[in-house]
Amino acid sequence: MFAWKEKRDTRTKIAKILSGHEETPGVNRRAIGLVPVPQNREVNDVNQSNGLKHQQLLVSIEGNHQTCCLRVISPFHKSRAAIMVFRGRVIGCLYGNKRLGHQLFGAEALERAVADLGHPESLLDAYMLPEDLVLAAGALFHGNSLMFAPDLTAEQTFESSCEMLMRSNMPGCIVVNNHQDMAVCMVYIFGGHIVGVYSFQDGWVETSFESGLRYLAQNRGGKVMASMLPCHNVEEVMQLSISLSGLADRSAQQFEGLERPKSIDELLMDCSVPENEALRNALLAKDDSRRAQSNSGSHNKVPDNAMVAVGLSPVHMYAR
Repeated sequence: MFAWKEKRDTRTKIAKILSGHEETPGVNRRAIGLVPVPQNREVNDVNQSNGLKHQQLLVSIEGNHQTCCLRVISPFHKSRAAIMVFRGRVIGCLYGNKRLGHQLFGAEALERAVADLGHPESLLDAYMLPEDLVLAAGALFHGNSLMFAPDLTAEQTFESSCEMLMRSNMPGCIVVNNHQDMAVCMVYIFGGHIVGVYSFQDGWVETSFESGLRYLAQNRGGKVMASMLPCHNVEEVMQLSISLSGLADRSAQQFEGLERPKSIDELLMDCSVPENEALRNALLAKDDSRRAQSNSGSHNKVPDNAMVAVGLSPVHMYAR
């Protein structure tokens, strides 16, 4: 891929826009900021859309069953969007525009995001993510909220949330907020284990229960939100997903005579410059050791002091 060369003095501002929590260091107040960031900052880059065949990229990602995240920033439309992709299909998408005054989700958000991506001044931040992390983060969009007894402390709620998600063996996500309801930490759980802990102050930290609890302890008056993705296997996940390119549901006859879409490595090679070879290689590297084992494992009953409620997931609550 290629780095944006022009207006280098704006790169810091762009990075802050992509991070989603620029106004107050260490916390996040935007729904888009809840979407996982790359675990390796060295392979994250910003790209301008005028040299990128964006529709071909979407087709290639879908056709090659890639798991990744796409963030789209449009200065022209004053919009920002995040597209979370699992095996080539969109598992979560949100879109915000100052003219709208509210957030969009799902297919409507994807349509707006792809349209804005086509503008020559738009910025694209694309990076690969592990499948287990993406499934855990999917609870931000499709999850059922976990509800606990109101007399529990924040620490007890955090512990109960972890226990519930681990015992149920279901993907889920825990958001630790400060007293102003701004996120300070995210805990991702998959397959009965914590697979990621992200601090808006320190970035990716040690993957442990103690890491998440520490950030809660540092924020007196903090609150805990948790949600569970109601999927036992990949097939159920796919039922919640939508086509990234918009082409997946078309019949094979409609593609007869058309040129084969380029693979993602061919496409990235077309859009790259030599100094970004490390970025390109990192994006293409396969992480087989962290493949999600979605079709295995038991699903135990949840703790007695908890219940699952179909309501607003964390990302929807931030969008209000």
